[in-house]
Amino acid sequence: MAESIVSNVAGKLGELLIKEVNYLQGVDGELRSLRDEFQWIQAFLKDADVSILEGNERAKIWVNQVRDVSYDAEDVIDTYIFKIHQHRRGSHGCLFSSLMTTYACHPCGLTILHDLGNKIGEVKRRAVEISANRSKYGIESIGAPSSGSLNNEARLPLSWKQTPVVEEVDVIGFDEHVKTLVQLLLAEDEDRRAVISIVGMGGLGKTTLAKKVSSDPRIKQHFNCHAWVYVSQAYTSRGLVESIFKELMAVDKVMMMNESIAKLADGELKKVVYEYLKERKYLVVIDDIWFREAWDNIKEVLPAEMLNGSKVLLTTRNRDVALHADRQSHPFDLKFLGEEESWELFLKKAIPTKCAEHCPPNLEEIGRQMVAKCNGLPLAIVVLGGLALRKEQSEEEWRKLLKSVSWQLREGEDQISNILALSYHHLPYYLKPCFLYFAMLPEDSSLINANRLTLRWIAEGFIEARDEETMEEVAEEYLEELVHRSLIQVAERNVLGGIDVCSIHDRLLDLAISEAKGMNFILVIKNNSEGNIVTLQKTRRLALHGDKSWDVAQQYPTDSARSLRTITFFGTKWWERDINTDSLCGKCIRKMWYNLACVLFFASLLIAGPRALVSFQKPRILIGMNLLRVIDLRGVTIILPKTIGELIHLRYLNVQVGRTKSIPSSIGELTNLQTLQIQNKYSTTKLPSAIWKLQSNLRHLECGDSCSIKGQPSADSLPNLQTLSSIKAGKWLNTGLLEKMINLKKLSICGICNSYGKALDSLGKLNNLIELELTSEDEHEIPTSILTASHQKHLRLLRLKGKLERLPEVNTQSLLTNLIKLTLEFSELKEDPLVTLGKLDNLQVLVLGLNAFIGKEMVCLERGFPQLKELDILFLISLEEWKIEEEAMPRLRKLTIARCVELVMLPHGLGKITSLQELHVSNMPSAFTQRLRANDGDDWHKVRHIPLLEVTDLDLED
Repeated sequence: MAESIVSNVAGKLGELLIKEVNYLQGVDGELRSLRDEFQWIQAFLKDADVSILEGNERAKIWVNQVRDVSYDAEDVIDTYIFKIHQHRRGSHGCLFSSLMTTYACHPCGLTILHDLGNKIGEVKRRAVEISANRSKYGIESIGAPSSGSLNNEARLPLSWKQTPVVEEVDVIGFDEHVKTLVQLLLAEDEDRRAVISIVGMGGLGKTTLAKKVSSDPRIKQHFNCHAWVYVSQAYTSRGLVESIFKELMAVDKVMMMNESIAKLADGELKKVVYEYLKERKYLVVIDDIWFREAWDNIKEVLPAEMLNGSKVLLTTRNRDVALHADRQSHPFDLKFLGEEESWELFLKKAIPTKCAEHCPPNLEEIGRQMVAKCNGLPLAIVVLGGLALRKEQSEEEWRKLLKSVSWQLREGEDQISNILALSYHHLPYYLKPCFLYFAMLPEDSSLINANRLTLRWIAEGFIEARDEETMEEVAEEYLEELVHRSLIQVAERNVLGGIDVCSIHDRLLDLAISEAKGMNFILVIKNNSEGNIVTLQKTRRLALHGDKSWDVAQQYPTDSARSLRTITFFGTKWWERDINTDSLCGKCIRKMWYNLACVLFFASLLIAGPRALVSFQKPRILIGMNLLRVIDLRGVTIILPKTIGELIHLRYLNVQVGRTKSIPSSIGELTNLQTLQIQNKYSTTKLPSAIWKLQSNLRHLECGDSCSIKGQPSADSLPNLQTLSSIKAGKWLNTGLLEKMINLKKLSICGICNSYGKALDSLGKLNNLIELELTSEDEHEIPTSILTASHQKHLRLLRLKGKLERLPEVNTQSLLTNLIKLTLEFSELKEDPLVTLGKLDNLQVLVLGLNAFIGKEMVCLERGFPQLKELDILFLISLEEWKIEEEAMPRLRKLTIARCVELVMLPHGLGKITSLQELHVSNMPSAFTQRLRANDGDDWHKVRHIPLLEVTDLDLED
């Protein structure tokens, strides 16, 4: 971790010397000397990390000192850059009005340089002293390089993406457990609502087992209502009920906005959930419940008097909680794995080949000794296997790993913590900050958006471009490497094979939090934070968990947050009204600070202090937070202040804006901004023409809903943009700019009409474009010509929302040729789309949405759709007949049919598609669903081979 910080500082010093070469007269020598010192320290740090791993306190103290002085150096550099920017803006160009006048000659410039020189000199003195301490205290000999150095291990092999990964669901020895629990849940002889509890310590796989059980096809079919609720230690009564409500509504496709939920009082919300469940056979999974009181809150909304076989599946570490929930059901105690089960699981991770069960004879004895240290805990075994996977399969390397595991061995639960901590210490330096970043997550953040995570890593400076790879590609590889090391789990992959959603086990989250403490990496403030307020001095990241965390944050000293680089808020509904910081007087602000604690965010943005709000007096906690790199406040509705442009170090901005006011033009001064994500509460949000000034650094511009951009771009605007999402078509589109955005990978434009046809023809020239979404304006058609764009070989995902005259013939020049996923909505095609689309050899997912086809008959021709895995037919209200010919869709695994109200029956050919694993039928007429009744339905023979079958009537939904 320290090496990553030092590397970042050394890089910044080098950049500063290059960019400001003309204005650093008198201090450039000191800067070069300090950079050299940090480079020497960096060269030594890998070995120092080994010393820490071996328990040497001297090395640990030394690394802590290195980290602190590195933080100080980074603050000095970033503060200097901020002051320079402020001075240049305030001078209105007077510094450069004459070629004879240099920055160093200006009185204010001299003051800034003098201040920089003093601070750099102090940092250098400390850095030299710390370097000298290596020899003085014998640290140099402790950290002698060795060929087996834990942090000198090679990076993942080039074939790592093809290496099988044992996911969390592949834990050995669960088959019998699943069988037993499924039988308990399917039992119909109950005269009550039973609660089945899975009990065991953290890391045994309780959640994994619950997932396997609840996803079993027999369970899916048996219960017509499902919900999964994660509880954790930091639950709230209201939050639990809302979670159940949202889960149920999502499953049954009933739409209700969050605003509607918020209007319901607690009692009303409980009643809604109770009444909804009362007439249904439900299965509710309550995961990771710690306290009796949590169950008492939950059971109020779970009807018990309807004796229809409804069940609750509960996971907990506390046996008392399980007995409290249901004393008539014996808790299912999840045991540790046996010796052979543990060995088998370890081999799946350590040697993931087709012959994993055959361990090299010379390694088996050493391997079994290592596995024995885990005492049958699956999580520890999986992590240990991930460590072994990174090592050369030799006796020497495995013995070194065994020695490390043995050194960590202690009694009781500490043993598991230390084995898991070993996985962190074995990480190469470039992965350590990426793993520690998970420490900012709340306990109940079971699912993490992978794209948002990796973009933040980039903004934090954790990622560097490598050879011809982009920083985004390197970040994705880092995430995959954490997965391969079993520190992170994959929850969902996209059709391209990349990670869409990931998760972290609670024990590993505890590890990240534990390791982040004491190194100023992050400070987490929670609703229930108590005790003495510690200083924020040098703390790099602040994470706020829950609405009340703002109240706690206000207690911090005024000037203690000047080193913060990141602010993240996890929570919703913290304030119901929009915040307009440009129209508030000081008295109003002070009132809101003490009553609503809402100043935390916008005070940080009002960098100018008295110049922006003269009356702003007491709540000064975050005034002067000039060094922010990341602001992620997507749970808060705000209006960005005019002073947003002051945050020149900002690289990532994710906010939800309110009302209809435009984004301030000063955003164009954020020249370092890489990612701008605007969640607009109202669809009329406008981006200023200053957006075009962001130039080369902006890489991702995303809007939650459609945003328009004012003004005209220049010829070289946004050349490195990779994502342009949910932007309205406008004059900018006809400037020829689109074809110059050669780095675009994801493009989403709405408001398309025929007049933009020529501009859209240039899409064929964007050879890096992978994902494209176009939405037409009202009744306008999407120009068919774009589908025949030549030279477009990389497009994989296409979504078209709007009228299409027709689909083009499939040929080697078609934009459709290499598609993996295609979504059509409102296309109003009159010709059968399946005839054309069935010829796409690479298509894996096809979604035909509302009125995509307005004809009466569709046919999957013989041998059509050779690679299709998922097909959704939704809201085709004119469709009456669907035919499937021989050998069509041979790889189809999932089929969804919804609200095709005129469709009479399933096609006869469906029964011959043996690959089909899931069929979801919803909102269909009773006449259609009756044909699917088990055993006696007219279409039962077509679907009886499908493991998972879900059917709901249109009549029931209405």
